[in-house]
Amino acid sequence: MKKTILLLSISMLTFLSCANESSATTTMPDVSKPEAVQKFNLAIKKVAMEKEPAPATPRTSAELSNYKKDMLLPAAKDLIASSGVSYSEIERQTGGDREKILKWAVEVYGDYNKQTNKNYKSEN
Repeated sequence: MKKTILLLSISMLTFLSCANESSATTTMPDVSKPEAVQKFNLAIKKVAMEKEPAPATPRTSAELSNYKKDMLLPAAKDLIASSGVSYSEIERQTGGDREKILKWAVEVYGDYNKQTNKNYKSEN
């Protein structure tokens, strides 16, 4: 886990330093891909460390509570939007369902990490 975080941090710094060399003017979401990935990563860490209120009914699974899902939702939407999908398209495709939005965000997050790791390995 520590290696993955370190690798991701290094690759993000490399990507950010190269991103300033040629900045094209395009109509993109408010948050760039690396920023959205970093924001989602920080949201995951915050959720992992957050103590939630005592549940009304005891949970037996490892599923996130509604409280923690609500904490992740804004960062998840920004991450999906950073891949070129509009916010209205996110709502249309998911019907506003938190589960679908979070699943989609995890897929985008995983794809970004795979691509970053692939690029890192090809450079070395």
